Formats: sequence, C-alpha cells, structure tokens
Amino acid sequence: MWWKLLLLGALLWAGAARAQCPDHKDASARPRPCTWEGQTKGEFRFLDWLIGGCVVGSNCAGATDHHAEFPGYDGWYNNLAKPNQGAVDTPLLRLLPPAYADGVYQPAKRTVNPLKVSEQLMRGQNGKVSKGGRTAFLLYFGQQVVEEILDAQGPGCPPEYFNIDIENNHDFARRPSLKFMPLLRTRYDMTTGFSPNNPRQQLNEITPYLDGGLVYGTSKGWADALRTFSNGSLAQDGLLAWHDELGEGFPAENKQRLPMANPPPPTNHSNYVRQQETARVDRFFKLGNPRGNENPFLLTFGIVWFRWHNHIARYFKNVHRDWSGERIFNEARKWVIATYQAVVFYDWLPRYMHTSLPKYQGYRPTVDPQVSHIFQSAAMRFGHTLVTSGVYLREKNDQGCNPLHFELAAPEGSSQRRIMGVRTCNSFWRSPELFTRDKDNFDRFLMGLSSQSTEREDNIIVDDLRGRVFGPLEFSRRDLMAINIQRGRDHGLPDYNTARKHFGLSTLETLDMAEFKNKTQTEVNDESALRQLQTLYDNDPWKVDIWPGGLLETRNGPGQLFSKVILDQFERIRDGDRFWFENNKNDLFTQAERNRLGRVRIIDVILSITALKPAVDIQEDPFTAVHQGNGIGNTCMQQLSIRTSCLLHNNVNTTCSYLPQISDSNAEECTKPDTYDYFTGSEVSYILVLIFLLGLCFATVVAVKTMAIIKVKRHNKKAFSTFKIKEGSHKAKERVKLRESRYVVVRLDQESRRIEVSGAGQERLRIIDLRNVQEMKVRHLHDFTKMVICVANHYDLFLNFEDGWHGKRLHKDLTEFCQSLHITLMLTPESKTSLQFGIVTVNQREKQLADFSRVVLSNAFGSSKQADVTANLIAMGIHNKNDFLSMELTQVELANQLGMLPDSVFVKQLFRLMDQDGSGFITLKEFWDVMVVFARGKPEEKARLIFNIYDISNTGQLSAVDLVGMVRSTLGSEGKNQDLDHIVQTMLQSVGVNADQTINFEQFQQIFNTRSDVFNHVQIDVREMSSKSNSRFSLYGEIPIGGFAAEAARKEYDEARQEVLTKEDSEEDTKDKLWLGVELAESLRSIVNNIKNKQQTLFWGTLYTIVMLLIFAERAYYYTIEREHAGLRRIAGLGVTVTRGAASAMMFTYSTLLVTMCRNVLSLLRSTLLHRIFPVDNMVDFHRYIGAWALFWTLVHIIGHCINFYHISTQTAMDLTCIFRDFFRSTHVLPKFHYWCLQTITGLTGVLLTIHTAVIYAFAYFARRHFFWLFWATHNSYPIFYVLMVFHGSGRLVQPPFFHFFFLGPCLLFVLDKLISFSRNKIQIDVKSVTHLPSNVTLLEIRRPPNFSFQSGQWVRIASLGISNKEYHPFTLSSAPHEENLTLHIRAVGPWTHKLRKVYKDKAAMAKGEKYPQIYMDGPFGEGHQNWWDYEVAIFVAGGIGVTPFASILKDIAYKLEHSKYLRTKKVVFLWTTRSQKQFEWMTDILRIVEAADKRNIIRTHIFITQFKSKFDLRTIMLYLAERHFQKISGTSLFTGLRAITHFSRPDFKAVFTSIKKKYGSMSSVVGVFTCGSPNLSRAVEKSCQMVNQEDGPLFRHYYENF
Repeated sequence: MWWKLLLLGALLWAGAARAQCPDHKDASARPRPCTWEGQTKGEFRFLDWLIGGCVVGSNCAGATDHHAEFPGYDGWYNNLAKPNQGAVDTPLLRLLPPAYADGVYQPAKRTVNPLKVSEQLMRGQNGKVSKGGRTAFLLYFGQQVVEEILDAQGPGCPPEYFNIDIENNHDFARRPSLKFMPLLRTRYDMTTGFSPNNPRQQLNEITPYLDGGLVYGTSKGWADALRTFSNGSLAQDGLLAWHDELGEGFPAENKQRLPMANPPPPTNHSNYVRQQETARVDRFFKLGNPRGNENPFLLTFGIVWFRWHNHIARYFKNVHRDWSGERIFNEARKWVIATYQAVVFYDWLPRYMHTSLPKYQGYRPTVDPQVSHIFQSAAMRFGHTLVTSGVYLREKNDQGCNPLHFELAAPEGSSQRRIMGVRTCNSFWRSPELFTRDKDNFDRFLMGLSSQSTEREDNIIVDDLRGRVFGPLEFSRRDLMAINIQRGRDHGLPDYNTARKHFGLSTLETLDMAEFKNKTQTEVNDESALRQLQTLYDNDPWKVDIWPGGLLETRNGPGQLFSKVILDQFERIRDGDRFWFENNKNDLFTQAERNRLGRVRIIDVILSITALKPAVDIQEDPFTAVHQGNGIGNTCMQQLSIRTSCLLHNNVNTTCSYLPQISDSNAEECTKPDTYDYFTGSEVSYILVLIFLLGLCFATVVAVKTMAIIKVKRHNKKAFSTFKIKEGSHKAKERVKLRESRYVVVRLDQESRRIEVSGAGQERLRIIDLRNVQEMKVRHLHDFTKMVICVANHYDLFLNFEDGWHGKRLHKDLTEFCQSLHITLMLTPESKTSLQFGIVTVNQREKQLADFSRVVLSNAFGSSKQADVTANLIAMGIHNKNDFLSMELTQVELANQLGMLPDSVFVKQLFRLMDQDGSGFITLKEFWDVMVVFARGKPEEKARLIFNIYDISNTGQLSAVDLVGMVRSTLGSEGKNQDLDHIVQTMLQSVGVNADQTINFEQFQQIFNTRSDVFNHVQIDVREMSSKSNSRFSLYGEIPIGGFAAEAARKEYDEARQEVLTKEDSEEDTKDKLWLGVELAESLRSIVNNIKNKQQTLFWGTLYTIVMLLIFAERAYYYTIEREHAGLRRIAGLGVTVTRGAASAMMFTYSTLLVTMCRNVLSLLRSTLLHRIFPVDNMVDFHRYIGAWALFWTLVHIIGHCINFYHISTQTAMDLTCIFRDFFRSTHVLPKFHYWCLQTITGLTGVLLTIHTAVIYAFAYFARRHFFWLFWATHNSYPIFYVLMVFHGSGRLVQPPFFHFFFLGPCLLFVLDKLISFSRNKIQIDVKSVTHLPSNVTLLEIRRPPNFSFQSGQWVRIASLGISNKEYHPFTLSSAPHEENLTLHIRAVGPWTHKLRKVYKDKAAMAKGEKYPQIYMDGPFGEGHQNWWDYEVAIFVAGGIGVTPFASILKDIAYKLEHSKYLRTKKVVFLWTTRSQKQFEWMTDILRIVEAADKRNIIRTHIFITQFKSKFDLRTIMLYLAERHFQKISGTSLFTGLRAITHFSRPDFKAVFTSIKKKYGSMSSVVGVFTCGSPNLSRAVEKSCQMVNQEDGPLFRHYYENF
C-alpha cells in the first residue's frame, strides 16, 4: 500500500504549500503562483511584477513608456540583410539533399505502400501512459507551437494528386470501398522545380518566428478583423473582439467569414451528403491561427492567448490612460509575443524534449530560421505518438473534480457503454460546440489536459490519427501516418540512413533488430514492429522512409534523429529572430524586463486569465504530471487513480498521477469513413439545363417557322373568309401533302361538265374534266367533315370542311350535279383512319407527271436507238396495262406541263391533235407520237403540225382572225389590238393575200422564208425537258433586220449568228474527243480564272480564315502544352483546349463582325482607290461568312463547356477553389452544376449568350421574310450581346479577360460610324409626292437634303414617321446624282412595304393641303453597282424590281453622254428580265430617255419577257415573227415601243457572256457584271460567269445585290 502513503504525503505537502504562500518582497524574483491566487478582474498582480517590475501588492508606477520597432506580422524585414528571410510564403529550408525521382519535382520513388507501413509498424494497443511524466496539456500546447511556426499543409495549385493505393485487405477497401486514399501535393514555390539545380521547394505559409501569428494572424488586415465585432465596430482600448453571447472570455464568432480552414467534420458526413453543403465557417471563433478550431484542445490554447492579450491590454489602459487603442494593442502584442517565446523555450520545450537548448548568445543574422523539410515532414510529427484518444473535461477541486463526458456522435447499432471525456476523432472541426454549450468547459479542458497523460512514447499511434483522422468529404477519414510517409516522399525527402548521416549519426548497415537497437538506442520494445520494418524495406536502411525509421528510435521522448532535428530547428528560430525577447539590441525591452520575461511560465498566464487555484485546481507545472512537488487539491488527487513511475525532464524519477487513460475501450466510437460523389445533386440541373438550351434553340427555330406558316395561313384564311363565293361554290381546305393544306373554292360547272378548284386568291388551281367520265367515287366521314372525290385519270381531291354542314351541302350539290350529267355517284362512308389511305394527292400526281414527261422527253430527244427502244416499250405497255405506261393526261394537266391556261386556244388545239382517239385523255403513246415529230421530224412535218394547230376551224385554211387569235392567246395582255391587226395584215400581204382572204399551208410556209432556220429549231418547252433539248441562243441573233439597224448591224448579226451556231453545234463532238491532258488543262485554267476573278475576296477571306485559325491554334496550344499540368486542363483534358481556342476565335469573329457593319466607312473606301484592295463590295457576304464561323465556334464552345462543366461538377470543392480563384464562395458550399451554370457571372452570362445567339440566328435565317421587325429587333440587340460577352469574360473563370484586345478596335470604328449615321438619320425629310405604279410599286419622291451627295447605284436606309421611327429598311436610289430630288421605287412584298403603300397614298388620292408623313434617312451607302464606271465593258442584269439601281446608273450615263462628260466605260449591255414589262412601265420611260441620249451606241438593251417560252417554242413562234416584222417596219419593239430588243424567254447567260467575250474581249481584260434581283437570278449569273471564265479571254467579275 505504498502508493497510499505517498498520496497522503503529497496531500499534506500540498496543504502546507497553500497555507504557507510567502509574501513577494524582491521585485527581481519571480513570485510564487499562489501570490495572485484569487485576484479580481481589475487586479493585475502578475503584470505589476512582469511589466511594472513592482513587488506584488505594492503601489506600482507601471511600465516604462518608451517606443521601439514592433515585430511585424508577415516576417518581412525581420532580417534586414535578407528582408524576405522567414517571411510568409517562402520556401522551407532543405537541410538534406533532395531525393526527387527525377531530381527535379517528381515524388521520391519508394515501392512500400504507406498504408501497409502504418498498419504493420504503428498499430497496437493504446491507452498506455507516458514514461516521462508528460501531460496532454504539454502535447496539445506543442500542437499550437507547431501551428505558430509552420503551415505547409495547403495543397498546391493547380492540384496534383499523389494518392495512396488501398490494398484489398485494408479496412478502407471495405469502407469507404475506394481504390485509393486521396492526397494532394503541397504548395511550392512556382519559380522552382525546373532543373536539378533548382528542385521544387515547398512553402511555409506562415512565418517560422514565434511572432504571435497564432494569436494575431500573419497580416495586419487579419489582426484588424480580430479586433472587429460582428456588428462591424472596432474593439476599444486595443482589445481583441469577444463573443456576443459567451462574453469577454471568448473570441468573437467569425461572422466576417475570415478564410479559416473548414474541412467537413467527419461525424456529420451523412448530414452534408443529404443537405449538399458542409458546415459554415462563421461557426468558428476568430483566431490568428486559421486552423485553430481544428479540435477543442487546440482551441483551448487559442482562447488562452486571446484572454492573455486582453488581460495585458486592460493593464496598459489602466496604467497609461493617455495611450491610444492602437498603441495599447501593439504594446500588448509585444508582451504577448515575448511571454509566448519565454513559455515555449523555457517552460514547454525542456519538458517536451527532456533537454534544453544552449544558452542564448544573441541575435545571429546569418542563421536561417526557416522550418526545414525534415522537421515538417517527419520530426515534428513525433508528437503524433503522444496523441490521446480523447481528453477529459474535469471539474474544479471544490466541485468534486469529477471528469465529465461529451457525446459527439450517436453510437452505431446497439452499442451501449460509458463514454469518457471528449473523443479526439469525433471532435475534429466541431470545437466551438463544446464552448457554446457550456463556457465553463474552457476551465474544465485546462484542468483535464493537465490531469491526463499523453500516450506512451513508442511506435503505437491511436486510431484517431491512424485511420480516423479527418479528411475531405470524398474520403471522410484518412490514415495520418500513411500521409506522413507520403508527404515525405512528396517533399523529396531522402531515406532514413541519409538523414542520420547528415546529422552526424551512425548509419545502419542492415535493419537487423539488434543492430537497430544498438545504434539508435531505441526503447521501443515492439520486436514485431522491428521485424516488420526489416521485411517491408527488404532489410535495406537506405530504402526506409524517415518518418517510420525515426519513430522507431523513440525513447523517453524523440529518438536520436528527431531530437537532433527538433533542437536544431528551435535553436535556429531563436537565434535568427531579430525580435527575440532576449535580444538586447532590438530595444523592445529593458534588461530587467528581459530577465523577468525569462522567468515566465505557462501557469502564470493561466492563473492570470482564469479563477483556477494553483496546486488545488491545477498543478503549478501543468506540462508535467502531478507528482510530489507538483500537486493539486485533495479531492482531485483522489480522482487521479493512475499511479506510475516516470522519469521527468530533470532526470528525477518519481511517481506520476493521472486520470484513467482514454482509449478505444472506454471512449465513444469513431464514426466510420465514408465517401461522396460531388456530382450528386447536379444530375437534374445538368439534364434540365441541357434540355432547356437544346429545346430552346430547337423551339426557337420551330416557333419561327411555325409562326411564318401560321401567318401565311391566317393571311390566306382571312382572304378566304372575305372572299365572296358564287352560288353553287363551296369553301374547303384541300390536303396537298401529308402535312400541307391550302384553302380552295370548289365550283361545280354543269355546263362545261367539270369541277373547278380555285385558290383563296381566285387563281385557278385545277380542273376535273368530266366529259368522258361515267363514274365518280366519293369517300367521306359519317359527319361529312372530310371528303375525298375520286375520278378516273385525275388525282384525288381531299377536302376538309369547317363543319359537317358545309360538307353535307357539297354532298347534296354533288349528288344533283352527277344526276344531271348522268354520272354514277358512289358514296363510301369511312373512318378517320381508313380515309387516310389509298389517296393520290397533288404532290403524288405531280411526281407521276414528272416521271411521265421525263421518260418521253429524255428518250425522244436522245439517240435513235434509244427512241426505238422506247417506242417498242410504249407499245408493249398498252397491251400489258402497266400502271405507268398506261397513264393518261387530261387537258388541264397538259396545260400545266406547258405552263399555260387550260382554256387557251393553243392548248385546246394541241390537245385535239394529240387526242387521236377522241377519248378526252392523252395516252403515253399519243404524247410520244407528237414529241417525236418535234425531236426528229423534218421542217415540213413541223410546219404542217404548226399549221394544223393554228387552223382553229379545221378547214385547212388560216384566216387573219385565226392568226390574231392565236397570237393573242399566247401574248395575253401584251401589245395593242391595232398593232396586232396591223402586223398580221402586213404578214399576209407579204405572200399576196388580203386581210379578208385565207391562206393555205404553202402560203403559210412562205411567211417563214425570212427565217429559214425556224422550223429546224422549233420545239415545245416542257418543265421537265432536259438541257440538251434547249434551243441555242445568240445575243446578236436578236438584232433587228430593218428599221433603225444599219447595214453594219445586219452584217454583225449574220456573222455573230453563224459564228455562235457553228461553234455550239460542233462543241459536243469536239468535247468528246478531248483527251485527259486537255481536260486537266481546262480545269486548271478554270481554277486560275476563278482565282483571278475573285482574287480580292479570296485573298482577304483566306487571310481572315488563317488568322482566325491561328488564334484558335494559339490558345489550343497554350492549354494543350504550356498549361498541360494546370488544374482545369488536368480535369477537363482536351475539352479546355477546344473551348479556350473556340472562345478566342469567337472573340475575334464577333468583334470583326462590327467592321462589316460600318456602312459609312465602307462607302468611303468605295470612293477611294482602296476599294481595289479591300473587298468592300462583298461585306455582306463577309458578314455572313464571319457570322457562320462565329456560330460554328459558338457551338464548339457550348458543346465543349457542356462536357467541361460535367467534369468540373465531379471535382472536389477545394480543387475548384484552387482552379477558379476568382470565383469566391463560402467554404461550406459544395458547388454543383447549377452553381457554375447559374450562380456565377460566367455561367449565367453563358446561358444568356446561348439563348441570345439562338434567337439572333434563328430570326436571321428563318424570320426575315415573314417577320422582318422581329429579325430587325433581334439583330439590333447586338449591344446586349457584346455587354454579355464582356461580363462573360470578366468572371475570370479560366483566364484573365482579354476580349477587349479583339473588341476595342472594331468597336471604336463602329461607334464612330454610328455617330456619323446618328448625325443625319434623325433629320426629318419631306416626301414631295407619291405615285402608285403597277405591280405594287410605290414611287417616293423625296426632298434632297442639303449637301447630300451620292453616286449612282448607291442605297439609303429610311424609316417612316408614319409607321415607326426606329425601323429602318434599305432601298436603292433610282434617281441620278444630277437630279434635284431623290426617288425610291419600292415594291410591296413584305409587311412594312405593304404598310408603306397604305400610309403613303397616291398623289391623285391626296386631299388639298394634306401632307405625307416625313421620313428619316441614313446614307448613302455604297454597293458593288456603284463601281460600274471602273470597267470599260459593263453588263447590267436586272430582275423585276431589281431594275432600280440601274435606273439610277442609266440616267447617270445618259446625263454624262448628253453633257459630253468623260466616261471610261465604252460598252454597256443591259439585260432586263421581267414577267411583263407593263409591270415596270416607269422603267421604259427611263430607257427611252437613255436611248435618245445614247448617240454613240454605247448602251445595248435587251428585255426578256419571261411569261413566254423561248423564241423557237411552238407557242411563241407567231409572237416571234410578229415582233420581228414590227421591228422591220417601225424600228421599235411591238411590246415596249423601245429600240431595245425584246425576247420571249429567259436569258441563257452562258451564251450571252460567250458572245460578249468574243465581241468585246479586246476592249478590256476584265468585264464587270452587275446583278440586282432574286437570289436565283444571282446564282444563275454567277454560275454562267464561272463557266465563261473557264475559257481564255477577259475575266467576268460579278457583283450582285439580292432583294
């Protein structure tokens, strides 16, 4: 019972000590701790001695008032010779040679798995007490000492993973069931790691000095935040801010969200998975140490130093009432740092190491105080073997001194046992909870820590660290011992033997247990571990990692190697610190103050800030266990039930007393490790956003097209509803295709035995001829809302009615109609489903007819052998009743194939001739027989066929009435009756026949003698006729023979005609004989000519494309090669390469789009010689080209980011914080896809840009025709687009924004261009007069603004104040530059132009004094047509209303010719294609003026009336002859009254250009071709230019403008 006697003696000694506390009489001596026992809040007994230098209890004058340089926060300029030595974020000190695998930066290569080393060398039974009398108080004080001098835990950025593989038999393989334990390599100096001479150097993120970083942080800003309350006010009198609820004894809550470490507490892992976020950082106490809230034991010491600072500050305020709060704060900080230095070096370190440092010799500026790699990665981690499984909360002596427990995790399953203390593994990052629940726990922790032993100094590590230390959310519990080993490899630490050698220790030859014990003097008795060390590392000490090797050296404290490292480190920290409290040259303290500071112990600090009683509630040396001479109160001594022998730091062997040790057997269980998929919670948002964006893009396109269809249908329906039908007619909707219908009017014509179908515009769509029909079938629904009328040899008429009443009405009328015509009507009621089948619609019938015509024409005009085979096939088909070969055409279908009205005389006559059997239908054979005559018949046979067609009365004689009627049936409304009568009379007189006589076939042939080749070329054009059957065309073949034409012109006509025809007739034969070399030469010449023709466009287009691709390639290369190891590149792979390259290309394309929109600048360039260099005439095409590229890169960028954001959403929150440093978010936030996509400026603007792009492009491509105002509005929303682009890049998601590099130049140019437009387009201009012309053309005559100058062929943009002053539309000026007023010819084709025609009434309808609404006008702007004067030979091609720019140009030419002004252009050929020249009679007036002014025959005009077929067509042969006869007599056209040549066909541009090349090729090397008309016309001209340019001769350079 010796221990009872010992206990009794200790109690008696403690009581005697308390009873006999000596008075403090000598100010130079340190008072006993009992001296300030029981001091009140306003008393400063210890500080009166420490700072004031007074005897405790006397009247103290206070500290001396002198100023000195205060220690800095960040370590800079501590060493004046090396200002950055020991500063924050400077490299760790490398005492040992680096052992990187590549000598530069790759981790040291060792094959032993760290988890295996941890499992086999460091696992064992815990709960053993210290051999050296060390307390948990000493252990966790040591942790905060390390936190004061070292922080190298931060991961590198970009993140580099150095994961540890998990073997199949490891616990982690079962839970969390992963293949590896994640570990990030630590931060390093980015200027290192490039060569063996400059290996990677990891960083210490704080200073290695004991300079108060633990209390105040490492920056002035952090310190200021610690002085600020949650309401933003600053604590007065130099105090640190305190907690709003807990009061002055605790630091303030982190409401300002200082960037403190905030890993997820592993005990709450399931909650975080469920709520998709971790704990908030504002729950922590504000401390200088960002990791100070890691565990409650570490936090306890943070509170100690917080209270100590405020205690000193209050003392200074009490002594120096005139000092400012800032002075007080700095003075208090100085004393806190000094006392901390003294406590660490002269109180804690000797007890931790059981040895002391050499005596301080003064500041040594040559000493580097930086923490060494081996200290950081190995030696300082010796404390891990001392860590306990938990810590007691102990009550005071007078409260029973009972140890309390604190449950942090609910037990799993049915586990029920007594919980002791606070479990270490479950307290990680939940520290504030223990103090906010009960603030008395602060004192309890101090007492519990001082009453509890550390774990024994050996190789065994508690599970709280070895397998249950906190980790990231994806691996909530990790093995810290394996991390220690891996961290050493990460830092390139050499092997264990190399380290021993460097520090002057003997190296090991083998890992034999006896040799190891002998050389290391280890006291580790775990022979099993020593044998495992030998096995794991193949008995080779040069392979052993430093951490396990040094740990196995452990004695009563660190072993040989770790002791050397630790003592070296602390000695360098002390000697290399200019602000060390003992340095007598820094003027911080007087010598007396330094002496007093050297005697300060931790108990002095604790007793000053708490109400604890020394030697009662807590021993006077809390770093050392309770023993004789270091006792506590009687009640507490009874609680310290563990008695064990211990060897203290002063080599005194005594008995130490502890509370029962907390171990796995008596503490609450650690929660199990778990994992987390960071994409969890992103699935729905990812899918929805993608569906939304894709759906929106698709829906926008569909909506635009649907709106266009609906608009057309509404227009038709409106017209249909207002259309008044006659009695006996019926309204319905006819199905044309499966999903296409049209409104029709059905009329039953009993007199002509047919059913007529007309459109909503009263145009006739079809006729069902019933003259040879005996039976009609009607299929219908029971309610008659749908009806199908089926007639043999006609396609079905599928009708939908508004309601059953309309259907029944048609059924009733149809029944009566069939009865009157004696046609059998068969009614078949059907269901909706069956009615959909067995129907031949319009579309299907047209396809059948197309095949029908194609078979006939392609074979009739083919070879003789081919024609014979086809004839035999047709004959066989008649007998075999083949569906296709037995097909029959109606008269209406023949008319449609010929493009004529079914009631025309010509169609009736031709049908009569073809219908040989009089059946009312044309069979394939009957059609074939007639077509063979055209294809292979002799001229006499063709003439006879024509004569028979013109012989309307079928008498074998033609009268003047027959001829006039036939011409008029093909002419329509063209010409005048008196003209036709006169022409026919003169034609009859030419063969000696009077007007009242008839002619026979022979006389009919004589009429054609003037053109003997007519019957050779005569044919009939059908829509499907192949190009081989087209008649040849010669521009000069149309020169009139008489009238104004001179003999030279007739000679020119004959020569040109013969030359062209001979050339073309022989072309095919020659072409077939060309050998391969000639074909290659022609192809090469064609390519060269095309390049020459478009050299400007091709050069700039190619240059632009190359630059754009280089911009893409530069970024792609940068992120592929130069940023290969960057975080985002590592996460997203080549996805970031593509998206960054596409982003730069987008910036370039969208920026340069603005250049193509600078109309004023481009117009200015056109008027200078620069237009020969820059393709200003192709800027619209360039705009489309660049826009297409922009859309392409946008799609690439969007698709790439859809993939990238998926990858990003799978990454850890810490990694994303590193990669996206400019995207601040709270540390508790787990960023999901919707965060990146919708809660960041980059993501949100990206979504908005995607939507905006879809809208702009959809309306640009699909809405311009039907919804121009929507196209205009969306296209003019580009400022929003560019603003979003700027914001999109400003987020700095991946790189600093540099959109401005691309954007600023084009933007400045565009803004200047817009300012020019704004300066004039808001001037109100009067409209002088308005004339409504045929074909919905409106002529606006506008007052010419002052100083308004333009060139012929230019255009302006106008906005009508009567419609909208913001909606501008472009129109070409039809007035010439010399005219007083401006004129615009505007055709009503869209909503705005129709509205314009309504707003601006014809001048004849205007009331007296009524004025037209004024307009805004912007311009003029140039286009390619204005460059006509740059070519000696120019060809103008106009289509319909596209004649307007040429009206201006031709008037300009006429003016210049009339006034003898210089004109470079020597020849102008004007080709005008129009359905009827009567639609644009205003143009004929202009042409008449031009012809009058053209004395030199510079202009040659050709008008092509496209409503007629070619001149050799069977229908227009008489028109052709009448026109030529009229020209012979009058010298002008029968149809236009002009000298211009009129053609009855569409122009063959290839033949036209070929003829011009021959005739005028010597005038110029380049011919300018200018087109204005429909896109089809421009394409035809462009294609012909390309074909002509394949041949030698001048190049045809094409400029076009489409309407």
